[in-house]
Amino acid sequence: MEPLRQAIDERLLLAEAVARAKWNVQAPIEDLPREAQVIAAAVQQGRTLGLPDAWVAAVFKAQIEASKTVQRELYAKWKAQQAGHFDDAPDLANTIRPQLDRITTQLLRAMADNQATLKDTARLIRPLEAAALSPAAAAQALAPLSAHVVVRF
Repeated sequence: MEPLRQAIDERLLLAEAVARAKWNVQAPIEDLPREAQVIAAAVQQGRTLGLPDAWVAAVFKAQIEASKTVQRELYAKWKAQQAGHFDDAPDLANTIRPQLDRITTQLLRAMADNQATLKDTARLIRPLEAAALSPAAAAQALAPLSAHVVVRF
């Protein structure tokens, strides 16, 4: 279960870098065509691992929604602070998306490896480190698993 938790946590922790990259170019947080593309690719990749399409779609929709929650919270904070340009913001397309692609593969592999275990409600997932960044986003990220897993916050 730990690789599954780590992949979700790592993906959610990247939300701050995504927000910084988008903030610098004043890009909107929500990008529905890109989100659909990410979910479709995850479903396709998950299918090769024997994962149900609907479950993969639900898990990745939750990951995207959780990331957007973090981004919205940060945008609100930065707007209130009248934050300027972030010099340390990574490039979204060339730096962050390859990291997200790598995490997607790890997350899907962990889902496949733990599919049977996830049906055992006695299993626990350790809290996400990202809960310190946004408790609401951490809860969103784990929601598709919580029907099968007891999650401690």
